[in-house]
Amino acid sequence: MDRSQPPDKNPRPWLNPSESSGSLAPSSYPTPNSFSTSASSQAAPSFQLDPAPSSSVPGSTPGTAVPKVAIPRLAPSDVSHGRRRSARACEPCRQRKIKCDGLRPSCSQCIYHHQQCVYEDVKRVRDQKRLGLLAKRVEAYESLLRDLEDEVDLETARKIRRTMKNPGKPSPKHDDGSDSDSSMGSLEAIDQVDEDLNRSEGTRAAGFFGKNSEIQWMRKLETDMHMQSPGGAAPFLHPGSSQYSSFTQRLQMERTPSTSMMDYHLDNLEIPMVEPCDPFAVPPRELADCYFSAFLTYVHPTFGAIRLKTFISQYQKFVENTLSPPVKWLAILNMIFAIGCRYTRLVGNPDSNEEDLIFLTRARHLGLHGNVLFEHTDLQQIQLELLVAVYLLCLGQINRASKFSNMALRSALSLGINLRLTDNRTEDSAKEARGRLWWSIYSMEHILTSMTGRASCVGEGLCSVPPPLPCEEEFFNHPIIQQLLQDTNLRESQLTPTLFETSTQITSPAWISSCLPCPSLFFHFLVDLNLITHALMNKVYSIEGLRKGPSQIEYHVSKFGIRMDRWLDKVPSFYQFTLPEAGPWHLNHPKLDDISAPFVRESVCLAMSYYSARITLCRPCLTHINTQSSQPRSPETSGTPRAQSRAEMATQCLQASCAMISILPDEPNMSWLARTAPWWGVLHYLMQATTALLLGVSYCSYARMKSPRSPDATPGSPAIPAIYPPLLETDMSTAIASARKAMQWLHATASLDPAARKAFVICEGVVKKIAPGLDIDLRDWPDGSRFVEAIRSSRASSGNGNSNGNRDDGNGNGYKSGVESHGSGNGNGNGNGRESGHDSGSGMEAFEELIDFEGGVL
Repeated sequence: MDRSQPPDKNPRPWLNPSESSGSLAPSSYPTPNSFSTSASSQAAPSFQLDPAPSSSVPGSTPGTAVPKVAIPRLAPSDVSHGRRRSARACEPCRQRKIKCDGLRPSCSQCIYHHQQCVYEDVKRVRDQKRLGLLAKRVEAYESLLRDLEDEVDLETARKIRRTMKNPGKPSPKHDDGSDSDSSMGSLEAIDQVDEDLNRSEGTRAAGFFGKNSEIQWMRKLETDMHMQSPGGAAPFLHPGSSQYSSFTQRLQMERTPSTSMMDYHLDNLEIPMVEPCDPFAVPPRELADCYFSAFLTYVHPTFGAIRLKTFISQYQKFVENTLSPPVKWLAILNMIFAIGCRYTRLVGNPDSNEEDLIFLTRARHLGLHGNVLFEHTDLQQIQLELLVAVYLLCLGQINRASKFSNMALRSALSLGINLRLTDNRTEDSAKEARGRLWWSIYSMEHILTSMTGRASCVGEGLCSVPPPLPCEEEFFNHPIIQQLLQDTNLRESQLTPTLFETSTQITSPAWISSCLPCPSLFFHFLVDLNLITHALMNKVYSIEGLRKGPSQIEYHVSKFGIRMDRWLDKVPSFYQFTLPEAGPWHLNHPKLDDISAPFVRESVCLAMSYYSARITLCRPCLTHINTQSSQPRSPETSGTPRAQSRAEMATQCLQASCAMISILPDEPNMSWLARTAPWWGVLHYLMQATTALLLGVSYCSYARMKSPRSPDATPGSPAIPAIYPPLLETDMSTAIASARKAMQWLHATASLDPAARKAFVICEGVVKKIAPGLDIDLRDWPDGSRFVEAIRSSRASSGNGNSNGNRDDGNGNGYKSGVESHGSGNGNGNGNGRESGHDSGSGMEAFEELIDFEGGVL
């Protein structure tokens, strides 16, 4: 219809007829009104419904509206008819953007296009699964961080703990303390040698001593005390200036004593050959049995160089003249006699009228002649070299002992003794004997490294031979022992060294706890402790540790301290040396002092080894007076967690030193020392503890003498804060009493051992310098003036210092026993203690004396 046409003459029924006239008339079919303009609906526009036109209904009157008819909704069509659209499409249809019918397992589109139909979860389910995976990943990361917390340095470990405790907060860039604020005073020049050791015969005899040697500790203490003595400071120079630093370095070089002067060992003495000598001669049967028994009882449990059961059988046949052994076997037997002879003379056996140098000379003719260096090594040669090292250790010849120990070590490496043997043609007992030979060499290398401080040739990654079995060879046929010998995995799980234990092995009970006491069980625990201590020395007292910095050193100190605590917890009750559940510093004195107590010798040996390890562990944290000489710590720095941790470790070093000395009876007893202690190394243990105590006490002495309240304080010298190790704060008398007891033992052994005599004179000189600062009355301390006078008289009688003498060996055969000295000086400052600033009563100027091996001054 054309919109321009005029409207129909008949008005439409749904229109209001009054539109043309302007009047309003009610309609029978009302139309909706417009929305109200009230405040609630002012914004809504008004509108009217405009129903569509329809034809008139029959029977209706004109002008009336047609009623609406409800239109029914269409019923849903059957799914079989037409195409269905799914509420969730599959991934191929979603990517192709086509309709998907949602059929499972494959929709129609995927079937038609030969595609794999894949349905993903809805977004809510996907998010839940993703959150679950992220939560598991976070839990795994946290578990990994907890495991790494014990493997990283202290600074990183603190960051890990802080991050896990406060997630979302960034870690501070600077942690508590810094590497520059280090009290690792004993390690600052670990990669340097401050003197030419090839300068003289005396320095060559002493050799190099590293930072973990008590000789270097004492040498450093002597230097620090002389640097703080009158004339050791520059009052007209500012402490921070370059001139002051140059002056201090020059003065330190002038006042540092030589290593040979502080060396109390006897390497400067020659070892003479007893000639004429019959290499095939043997001592009387009674005396031979005495020496052999002494070696088996007091030395073999620590240094198992021989296969005990086989060697005893061969020895019985030899003394009964039913066996003609090879020359190397005879050389081994003579070294056993030499070591046994040293022990019997130590305990004062009247039947010991033989000279141990005779047995050494026979062994040198039989197995250490000139051609042996050019011959290929074998097991007997390794055993012989190890026994020679043990004998030289007993003799106080540490440098020579180290030389033979290295020879035995290299010979063992050339035959693969350090590796696990899998050859089925070798019986299990022979394999175990070779393993014990290796661990004996390892123990010898460990104790010599501890004495000399030199770089070790062995490490925890060098060997794969399993730890020694904690049972004797007689029980190797036991089913459990046979299973351990044949099943490598079972043996590694049951006899894992404490150094390599995992967290699960620490919590699980070990099979070794059910083993009965025997020498092999003692050897097992000794090797287990040596592994921890040797790894400590390789990580801390090494160039590697110096390069990694103090933070890494502190981490290793903490880590190996935990391992030592774990080792102490594993020690069985019959070998324990501490009171039950009383901590490591409370010793069981009634047991250790009783010679007749069961297993007292094993307990004392393990106790001395443990506290020696503790001293070595904590020694870098022990503050000495030189660390505070230029940059004193502020109270803020001293209160940091790092400083508190170092102070705690320093306290433990002093506690370990006191515990070491408390092992010894209150009154010196040489019989107890020979029968219960490791007599070949007891002087080292005693000097180690004494030097650590003197270091701690000297710091307090210096701090008191140089405090601002002291009238004799040096002008311009820095004030030292009163930050002492807690042990010295709370009980200074304990440290002083322990030092006095150590000096009494050194004085008692000095009458028998020339090395102890030199050690006593060195320590006495230090004590005399420390005593004034602490008001110590030395009148009740042992006096070594007679040792100094005897040394001076021996030098006066020897003329130029070179003397040869003849002694009788007890059988009417005179032999050369006088040993060569090296004059009154070595060109390195020896013998001129007064010119070097040493105290006149220290006895340093009389160290190069002539001493025979029995302890008499010639």
